[in-house]
Amino acid sequence: MTPTPASGRGRQGSLFSGRRYRPKSSTSWILAVLILIVLICAAVVALIILPPSWYRPIHTMKDAVYNQADHAQASLMALRNKLRKPDPGTITWTITQREINSLLAVAYGVDKKSKTPHNPGGLTDPFVRFTDNQITFAARDSQLPGDPVASAGVNVRLISTAGAPPQAHITINSLHAGDLPLPPSLLMDRLKTFLPRLAPVVEKIIDVYAGPQYARLATPQIVQSVAAIFSGKPFSTELRLNHRKLVIDKLLIRGPSVDASGHAQPASLTFELVPEP
Repeated sequence: MTPTPASGRGRQGSLFSGRRYRPKSSTSWILAVLILIVLICAAVVALIILPPSWYRPIHTMKDAVYNQADHAQASLMALRNKLRKPDPGTITWTITQREINSLLAVAYGVDKKSKTPHNPGGLTDPFVRFTDNQITFAARDSQLPGDPVASAGVNVRLISTAGAPPQAHITINSLHAGDLPLPPSLLMDRLKTFLPRLAPVVEKIIDVYAGPQYARLATPQIVQSVAAIFSGKPFSTELRLNHRKLVIDKLLIRGPSVDASGHAQPASLTFELVPEP
């Protein structure tokens, strides 16, 4: 029986694809596997080395950056002054993503008068990103080959219980080296080793922007809260100030958005402090 042209084409296509692309020997199989491994490794290296598209630390110290940092510092000073009042009442405070990153650029970048950057813990170019209900912390890690961008996303929520102040629960829900996702558990051991060195870093930042007295008072509370985060436990939102107690009653983390009037709203963090009854 004479095969039809269609069946002939089908048989030729099968023979072509099988004989042309299938390795003919064990050496060819090994070579194909090695090429596949190289391609996978190249893709992984590219994911690690290339920074995420949203990672945009401030490098150029323009007047606008200093102005944003000054505005954030003034806001921090105003918050400190309210906290010092005998009866501050309810305090609502907001800071934008841009203001935080301007502060980081001024505090840890290379300013006009300095030739040496400040790199606590081997981290450079710190950057903070706000999305709805999540904060992502990112920086280049000089302790890893290629100085990749290491980033960790944390989810923040308040847990309210009847008859008790709210507690904050912070969970690390994402970890990346560049754009390569990693298990968040890999971060915990390194963070725990960094915890003893955290206090002086935190105290320095608070000292610069809120004064040494408040830095000495607030640093232990912050470090204690960070230790609770590392262990995956909720922690108290009480702030003890001059024998008074304030409680974080509301916390809102918002990414960039457009309001009903069509105006762009910056990414920001807002919290409300109320006196403990």
